[in-house]
Amino acid sequence: MTRSVTGQLPEPAESIVMKLEKLAVRYEVEFRGDVSRGYARGKGFHVDYIIVGESCTLTVTKKPMLVPWSVVEKALARVF
Repeated sequence: MTRSVTGQLPEPAESIVMKLEKLAVRYEVEFRGDVSRGYARGKGFHVDYIIVGESCTLTVTKKPMLVPWSVVEKALARVF
């Protein structure tokens, strides 16, 4: 089962990708991607993203069993 959310980016995609790369190192999460698509994987999660123009879709494809989907959905809602 997966969950997705789509929203408008608060700043240019290039800036967000640069921040994600730094955060991935800080939190020891694998991050691969560019300004159009990519993923973050680690700590039991796998999240894909697709950017089209100023819109971004995040899709959680894997999560730890002990983390309820309601918690994941609340976190996704705060992204945008």
